[in-house]
Formats: sequence, structure tokens, C-alpha cells
Amino acid sequence: MIETGRLVLRKPRSDDSDIIEKILSSQEQTRFLPNEAPYTLYQQGEYLNNRIEHWARHGFGTFILCLKDNTSVKVGFAGVEYAPNPDFVDVRFGIAKEHEGQGYTTEATERLVEWVFGCTDIDKIFGVCMPDNHASKAVLRRLGMVMEHNVDLYQCRGLEHYSIESSNEYRVGYPGCVD
Repeated sequence: MIETGRLVLRKPRSDDSDIIEKILSSQEQTRFLPNEAPYTLYQQGEYLNNRIEHWARHGFGTFILCLKDNTSVKVGFAGVEYAPNPDFVDVRFGIAKEHEGQGYTTEATERLVEWVFGCTDIDKIFGVCMPDNHASKAVLRRLGMVMEHNVDLYQCRGLEHYSIESSNEYRVGYPGCVD
């Protein structure tokens, strides 16, 4: 579990299908994802299962974002996972529509990047988005990511790639690593 000023980030569980459905069943929320359409219930279940499995296999992954003052309120998800090209890891995030514009995604991903660099051996994180996804690009830039050329994490033309590299400040005695 990781905490920020307003959020608790925790590992996903099988009972988190509610927040996954809220985000992945929405046309507006999924228009910038690879299939550019809402996920079916089956796809939503697979998505959640893949997040849980990634944690089990790699010891890091996507977190569920809950309000710190009421942890039963789930606002979204954020994580770093291996991309389809396993030479790369990328940050991914989704926020429920009613919680957009409140800075939760930036708050969570800033802390997440610190945690990944401090608690894993990962030293470079990528971010990928469609060119028209201005909100995601803004989050990636706030993280300090810069445009990357000549990389392709998803074998998909037209995506923009960004990255950030670790500085050594995260590496020594970093508190709060999840076991």
C-alpha cells in the first residue's frame, strides 16, 4: 500500500471489478485506449485478472486508487507494468469520470514513479498515448517525461512515446516498498 496526500494506492483484488467496469465500460473513458471502444464484461474481467496476475508474477503492477479519508471510495487505477514488448515498462492510468479534473491521476502517478524507482530495479519508465489524448499527455509531462522517438511498445502506429529515467536519489533506503 502506498499513500499520498489524498489517496491510498493498493494492490488490485477480485472485488475491484466495480471501478474497472466504471472506467472500461465508458465510451468517453475508452476512446483513447487501443480498441477505442468500451470493453465487454468479459474483457473487463480479463483486464482485472491480468492486473492481479502481473503483481503475482513481477512484484509490482497497477494499483487501485482509493480516497484516503474513505478507502471504500475507489476513484481509478494507476500502475507500471510490462508492455506487450517486454523490454519496456510503461505507466498506465484510468480515472472514473466523476473524479476527473481533481488532480488524482497526477498525484497517484507521481508517487507511483517514485515508488517504482525506489523499490524495483526498473530505471526507465515509458508513457504511451494517442496524439489527441491531451489529458494523458499533460500527466506524462507533469511526471517529467520527455518525448521518445524510435521506440514502439505496442506495435501500433501513431502512438506517442514518452519516458523518464531514474535518478539515484530513489535508490538508497527508499521507504514504503510493498512486499
